Formats: sequence, structure tokens, C-alpha cells
Amino acid sequence: MLATQLLAPLYAAIQGGEQHQRPPLLLAPDAPFLAYIETGYALRACLEDRLQHDYLLQRLRPHASVIVGTLPAGLQPHSMLPRSPALPHFRPLQQISDTEIHDWLVQDAGLIYGELQQDELERYFAAIAPFVAPGGLMVDLGSGLGKVVMTAALSLPFRRCVGVELMAYRHQLALQRCQHMLALNGQQLAQLPPPLQHEQTLLLPSGASMTLAHLRDLPQRLAFIEADMFKVDVSAATLVFLYSTCFGPLMPALAQKLASELQPGALVSTTTYPLQHPAFRILQHFPAGTLAWTSVNLYQRYGDWDGSAAAPLSYGADPAEWEARARAELAAR
Repeated sequence: MLATQLLAPLYAAIQGGEQHQRPPLLLAPDAPFLAYIETGYALRACLEDRLQHDYLLQRLRPHASVIVGTLPAGLQPHSMLPRSPALPHFRPLQQISDTEIHDWLVQDAGLIYGELQQDELERYFAAIAPFVAPGGLMVDLGSGLGKVVMTAALSLPFRRCVGVELMAYRHQLALQRCQHMLALNGQQLAQLPPPLQHEQTLLLPSGASMTLAHLRDLPQRLAFIEADMFKVDVSAATLVFLYSTCFGPLMPALAQKLASELQPGALVSTTTYPLQHPAFRILQHFPAGTLAWTSVNLYQRYGDWDGSAAAPLSYGADPAEWEARARAELAAR
């Protein structure tokens, strides 16, 4: 009863925001995404010129395996590419290499935003709770607005929960939401009768029996980092969460990073895409429509991996099938 009374308002405080405004990237000579913007401008210029559509498809077709959807998200009207004029030194697509286009498409996939809804998160954490030992460190790579990190800190007995997000505006929104939730938590705890403010038992939704220290220590148990997930050391993590539905092109590199850094026994959770690497064994597969709208996988890093790399994988469409869809989409514009 006490858990419901205290936790329900906190869960409610971290909801919403899926349709948040995505501000355009900064266009300046020293902007952090300048290379991405330059290639994006070159691709978009061909997209907006019907006479260039054949050339655009010719340049994109070799990279169909790393394109999320049909036409890349970065070329859609809602993309984060600025609409201001190109910088004078920006090159046309004819001067941009295939390697640069490939790298742009991989980065573009990583910028797409997506998240699980609260009812999906409730089912997810209930399903993985039997595999999670008390204590430990949960890390969400690509944490967006922070909903998964805060839900994990409330629902399971982690010692610490950390979100890693590359986009500054998403990181700031996560911090704002977290501060609001922590303020509400402090107010609720302060209103409890003194006998309840110490070691009162708190039964979490996962079934774990904790004390009120689980909530009193919440500010110390939550952290958000603005960083590239490939540059953050996750070696101490006991669970790494990946909302990887748009990470298809990134999965081989992510798998190798996690295999190299995680300790045996650590858990990794992915959505949509499998973690196909010899360092990991599947513990549970939840088909689409069971925990969430998409499939969810839970893996464990095991100790007898010999250090070999994963076999190269293709996560995308057949180039001919992709081109047929792309031509139809371009014709309908």
C-alpha cells in the first residue's frame, strides 16, 4: 500500500514527451555535427531536385543495408537538419565519398528518437526482474528523455542507474524531468509520519523487498551523462539497456564494444534487433506484442568467449527491393 502511494505519482511524473520538439542542429563552422550536416545538405539537395533522383538512388543503393526505413530519416521534413543556407565550403554530393555517405547513414540512424510506453516498461521490468540481482549498475545507452533510467531506479533494486545520451537537448529534457520527479519524491517523503521515514519496508512492483532508503537515496542513485555511447566505459554495468529499434546499422559495433567491456554475467537487453555475437547467450526472447510493440531480447555475457569477433551482419533491406520502394516514394512526392 505504501509503495503504491509513493511510487504511482513518481511514475506519472516521468510520462509523456514522445512528441517533443526536435530542434535543428546548430549550423556553424565549429558545430559538433558539421560533417553530418554537410553530407545531409548534399543528399537533400538531390532529393529536392527531381532531375537528381536517379543519381541520389545510385549513391544510396550500395548502403541500403544501413538505411532505416526507405528514405533516410535525416531527409524527412521533420529531420534535425537546419534549413538555413549551406556554408560556403559545403560540397555537392558528387564530391562526397561513399565512405562519408555510409557514415552519415549510420549516424542518422542513431539520431532517430524512440521509446517504450509506460505499460510496456512495466511489463519489461517485471519480466527481467528474476534475472536482476540486488545492487549493480544499470546503464541505458541512448537514454533520450530518461524514462527507462528513472523507471529502472524506481522499479528494481539497482545501486545506480545511468543514462547516456548524445543529443544535448534530449539530455537537458531528461535532467529537467528527473529534477521534477526528485522534487516530488522529496515532498512525499517529508509528508510521511516520522516512524515511516526510516527503515519502513517498501515492496517494489518487481517483488523486491526494500526499505524507504530506496527512495530516500534516489538522488544518489540516478545520473545522466551527455556523451557518445561508444566513448562511455560500461565495464561496471550489470545491465545495459538498448532501445535499439533504430540502431540496426550500429549493432555490430555495439556488440563488439559490449563484448570487450562487460564482465561475465552482465546482462544486455535489446529491442527489435538481436545481439548476434559469440560473447553473448540469449536468456529470453519476447516476441513483438508480448512485452512491447516490438520484440525484446535479454542476453548474458558469458565467460568462455575466445575473443573472436562477430560475423558481419546485414540488418537492412535487399538493395533491389530498397530501390523499388525508394522510387515509389520519390514518385509520390
